[in-house]
Amino acid sequence: MDNFLIYEEIHKRDACVVYRGRIKQSIDFVMIYCVEKHKRHELSNLVRLMYELDHPHVMKFREWYETTNHLWLVMDLCDGGSLKSIIQADGALPETSIRIIGVNICQGLYYLHQQDIIFCDLSPDKIVSDGSNIFKLGNMTLSRMKGEHLQTIFDETYDNYLDDVYRGKERPKAQAENFFYTAPEVLRGGEHTISSDLWSVGCILYEMIAGRQLYDEKNTNKLTQKILNDRLVLPTTKGSTKLSIEFTSLLQGLLVKESSKRLDWPAVLTHPFWAGQLTHLVRPQTGVTKKNVNKSDALDRSAISSRLAPTDRPESNVSFSLSCTKTSIQLTQPHKTVEVDGNKTLTNDRSSINTHEQSTAIGSESIERIRKMLFSKAELQLTSIVENQKIQKTLPFKFENKLLPFQLGKYENLSRLSSVDLQEHANMIKKELSITSAGSPTNANGMRVKLNLLNYIGSTCLEQTNSGAFADVLIIKDVHKDLLNLITNGGSMEL
Repeated sequence: MDNFLIYEEIHKRDACVVYRGRIKQSIDFVMIYCVEKHKRHELSNLVRLMYELDHPHVMKFREWYETTNHLWLVMDLCDGGSLKSIIQADGALPETSIRIIGVNICQGLYYLHQQDIIFCDLSPDKIVSDGSNIFKLGNMTLSRMKGEHLQTIFDETYDNYLDDVYRGKERPKAQAENFFYTAPEVLRGGEHTISSDLWSVGCILYEMIAGRQLYDEKNTNKLTQKILNDRLVLPTTKGSTKLSIEFTSLLQGLLVKESSKRLDWPAVLTHPFWAGQLTHLVRPQTGVTKKNVNKSDALDRSAISSRLAPTDRPESNVSFSLSCTKTSIQLTQPHKTVEVDGNKTLTNDRSSINTHEQSTAIGSESIERIRKMLFSKAELQLTSIVENQKIQKTLPFKFENKLLPFQLGKYENLSRLSSVDLQEHANMIKKELSITSAGSPTNANGMRVKLNLLNYIGSTCLEQTNSGAFADVLIIKDVHKDLLNLITNGGSMEL
C-alpha cells in the first residue's frame, strides 16, 4: 500500500470499508476496499474475472494486497453513488435519464457477455456512477464464466484457507442474498445465462421508471411465487406523463418469464427505445470470423484462469506483483486503442499525468478545469486504519509569521481585501516562488522560509472565509505553475 494515499471513508458495510485514495506521484484517484479475510472467496473470484477487463462501463481493477487481517482491493474511483441510492433519493426517473443509464448498463453487460462472463447478480446496488454521468458495473463477486460452477470455486477457496481464514465460519454459498432481480428459470433450479442477466436488466429498468422494485415483497417464499407466477403490471407514472410505446415494448420484451421468448442481445441493441445508441455493437454474423474470435478468446481466458486460479495462495503481508505490471503501464499510456466488436475505437485511459507534462499543458486549461484538479480539505488529510502502521497521516499546515516574506497584518482576513490588494498579495507570493523555481536556495534557512510560505498558502486556502477568492487569484496569476515546478524540482523539500 506504499504506492497509495488513503483519504476519507466513502462507504461502510459488513466486513468491508471503502476509502477514497490516490496513487502517489499522480492525480489518479481510486477507490480502495478494505475487506475482512473471510470474504477471500468472493474477492478472489472478482479479481480472477476482472483482471483483464478493460471497458469504460465496467469498473477497472487496478491491484490488490494482503495484510495480516485484511485484503485490500484497488479499483476505479466511482464515488458518485450507486444507482440504488439515486432511485431511493429521487424515486421514479424520467425516460431521458433511464435511456442514458440503460445505455451504459447494456454496453458494460454486453462487453462482459462477449467475454463469456455471466454477471449472475446484477442489481442497482452494483451499478455505480463515477460522478460524471458515466455508470459502471462493479462488485462481480458472484459472477462466473460460462460453464463454471461457482460453488465449486468457493469450496476450493474455503478448503485451502480453512485453518487461518475460515475457522469457525460456515462454508460460503454461491448465491445472492435476495431474489428481487433473479430470473424465473434460475429460481426453478436452472443455471444463470445471458438471458437471465437480461431479465435483471428489465427489473432494473422497471425500478427506475416506477421508483420501486418489480415485486416488492420481503418474504422470500412469497417473492419467489410472484416472480414465477404473477403477470407483469406496467408501472404508473406521476403526473400526466405516460410510458412511451418504445419503453413499454422494451419492458414487456425483457420481463418475459419464458427465457426462450425473452429478448436476446440483437433485439435489445436494436430496440427503438435506445434511439440508435447501441446499434453499433451489433456485428455481422460471419461464421468463420466468429469461430476464430471465439477460439482466440477461449485461449486467452484459459491463460488468465491458470494464472489467477483461486487456489494460488499469496504470501501473507506481501503485495501482489500486479503493482509492477498493469498499474505501471497505465501510468505511462494516456491513450489505449481497444477493439470492441470488430471496430477499433480510441478510449481515453484515466491514467496519471506526470507533473512535468501537466505543468507544460496546464496553461491552456480553463480556470474551472484547474479548480477540479485542486485538492479539497478532505483529500489532504489521511484516514487512519487500524493495524496498518505503514499508512500515516499527513501533518497539518503550520507556518510561522516571522518567517513570511511579508507582514501578516492586513492579510489575516483576506475576505475583507479588495481585488487589487488580493492581486498584490498574490504577486508577492508568486515572486517568492518564482525565485525558488529558478534556483532553490542551498542554505537551510532559505529552504525553511520557502517551505513556510507553502504552508501559509495551504493553510490559507483551506480556511472557509479565505479559500474562494484567494484561490481564484492564485490561479489567475499562474501560481500553480510555480507550485508544480517546486514539486517537480524540490526533491529535498518536505512537500
